[in-house]
Amino acid sequence: MRARTPLAVAAVLAVALAACSGGTESSSSTSGSKGCPLAALDRAKQPVQIRFWHVQTRANLDELRRQTDAFNASQSKVHVKLVDQTGYKEALQKYKAGLSNGDLPDLGQFEETAVQTLLDSKSTVTLQDCVDQDHYKTSDYIPRTISYYTVGGALRALPWPVSNPILMYDKKKFERAGLNPDRAPRTLDEVREMSRKIVASGAAKYGIALRTQDYFNEFLYAKAGQQYVNHDGGRNGRATKAELDNPTGKRIWTWWKDMVTSGLALATGSTEGNFDNLLSIGTGDAAMTIDASGALGPILQVLNSGQYPGVDLSAAPLPSLKPGGGVPVGDGSLWISNRVAPAKQAAAWQFAKFLEEPKQQAALAAATGYVPVRQSAVHFPDLQAFWAKQPAFRVPYDQLLAPGGPAADGSVIGNYQGVRDAVRDGLTAMLTEGTSVDDALAEAQRNADAAIQSYNDRIG
Repeated sequence: MRARTPLAVAAVLAVALAACSGGTESSSSTSGSKGCPLAALDRAKQPVQIRFWHVQTRANLDELRRQTDAFNASQSKVHVKLVDQTGYKEALQKYKAGLSNGDLPDLGQFEETAVQTLLDSKSTVTLQDCVDQDHYKTSDYIPRTISYYTVGGALRALPWPVSNPILMYDKKKFERAGLNPDRAPRTLDEVREMSRKIVASGAAKYGIALRTQDYFNEFLYAKAGQQYVNHDGGRNGRATKAELDNPTGKRIWTWWKDMVTSGLALATGSTEGNFDNLLSIGTGDAAMTIDASGALGPILQVLNSGQYPGVDLSAAPLPSLKPGGGVPVGDGSLWISNRVAPAKQAAAWQFAKFLEEPKQQAALAAATGYVPVRQSAVHFPDLQAFWAKQPAFRVPYDQLLAPGGPAADGSVIGNYQGVRDAVRDGLTAMLTEGTSVDDALAEAQRNADAAIQSYNDRIG
């Protein structure tokens, strides 16, 4: 879901980890946690107060507050205080600083890109220990949500909340362009063809609005079956090299550039907090866009306010080079710090389990657009009724269930943000500075490799 250079990111990250971790951990290691102290909760003076760092906003935050209040009222052993964080990047930076100054959450929500960084910090509880000691069943989870956070044979975090990029489009603009409003494009070529009809008909100035978002690229590669880094996405040994500059990447980046230069796509830039791609649907400038499914809740909240009465928003799976393909897990996960008191670790586990209950997952999905990670959650009547009324909200769930090869398992990268910065800078140069596809992609590859290597060299 960044304007620093990859090497700067790597340097800052490595210094923080080297000072605080006292060692390293590769993605193939199972060390890093000294058990899950579940019994400590019963021995502690109750209620045990814990802090949960999260990044939820608007409708998503409303639902989290409701669930937290329900948990606090349901029992007397644990009391949860929510601590708002600006975003995933800021939360991880604050966590790294906390390894030195002691300001750490008991439970933290971090992006899927933080896995290797948190493992290298040796500061988190390996949740596999909690699962084993508590006889906690994970068989009801969407398999890919568990496999993503299973590194070195051990579960490191619980997926929460999960999303993935989807295509969002205005059915009314499709109708005005003579397109079937119930038939969204499945491939990038179809996005081009439908955009031509939309522009030619005058239904919208552009067929699609495209934010220069680094993580979109990862999902486009994954749906095409292309790994993002070597060593099986960093899961069969620490990633040492990106896999950006290849025939698959060239086809994707060529499509992206051609859409913008031909006037079929509106490039809305890469500025953090920029939602012009979404606003373009409401203003009528574009008929389609791509964004994270977790944005559906806030979007629906805005539409229900009557601010954009002419929009009939729908959604479809992320288009790809060819039909089909799977997507990795995106967005958030729950991590427990092993630097806090054992009773707080045990209390954090209890709250994490509550958030993961099918009932809570169903309510979160109905309110926000996030994917329910528990398969039994889809059988709750409220979620079924909501999906029947708002079928767009089911799209990311079905997309995560779609079959996918190893690329759909996602990547484990030390300086993940450095790789994303390299991709964002390459795309920006290609779209705004006239850089050729070949040159932009080659530069992104070099910068991504440098970020990965610098991080690995400093970590050891």
